[in-house]
Amino acid sequence: MGVAALAPKGYKVFCVNVTLYVKPDRRDEFLQVIANNKLGTDTKEPLALEYTWGVSTKDPNTFHFQEKYKGEEGFKAHQAAPHFAKWEEFVKTDPFTKEPEVQLFEAS
Repeated sequence: MGVAALAPKGYKVFCVNVTLYVKPDRRDEFLQVIANNKLGTDTKEPLALEYTWGVSTKDPNTFHFQEKYKGEEGFKAHQAAPHFAKWEEFVKTDPFTKEPEVQLFEAS
């Protein structure tokens, strides 16, 4: 059974894949902000299906994220959540060594 089959009727699974390149001196702060974002996503977002992240096996300051939501509406709700606002505040402080890589798509 595919992931799309898990979504309620009328929804397509909206997926977000992100790679972030964090400055070494900002790593600890980044980890705190991400832990808060994951906790909020997992416990307060009924349209969030999955919020998974991990550290690159090649670089301890490169992080990969895979997120899934019940439709694009779920992703928009994520972006409007208070825990995401804290993430946005962090992003404004120039914590990356290069631009994040973001892919958005619907699961088939």
